[in-house]
Amino acid sequence: MPYLQRDLLVVPIPFSDLTRRKLRPVVVLSNDRYNRTGSDVLVAGITSQVIGRDYTVSLDTPDLEVGVMKRPSVIRADKVFSIDQRIVVGRFGRVREVTFERIRGEILTLLAANS
Repeated sequence: MPYLQRDLLVVPIPFSDLTRRKLRPVVVLSNDRYNRTGSDVLVAGITSQVIGRDYTVSLDTPDLEVGVMKRPSVIRADKVFSIDQRIVVGRFGRVREVTFERIRGEILTLLAANS
């Protein structure tokens, strides 16, 4: 079953030394058409390390259309990657459209031309 844009998923993420993996939350960025026609989805990482950092969007239960956040977190618009849909462990929610627009805005800011 393809995942939908704005879905919150749990996926195994390898440590930098590639010896172990840890289950981590992500949000699906890619559009539903892409997600239906390919095996991958484009996602952004989520962390509960809520420190002042550029290119992040705060995330807590009121920001969700469906689901509950265990703790206040941030979506890292600077941590975007592609994953195979088959490695997804589960879906635990969906962000509201307004929250997704803030994510999109941070990504566009990150990709803005140098001035």
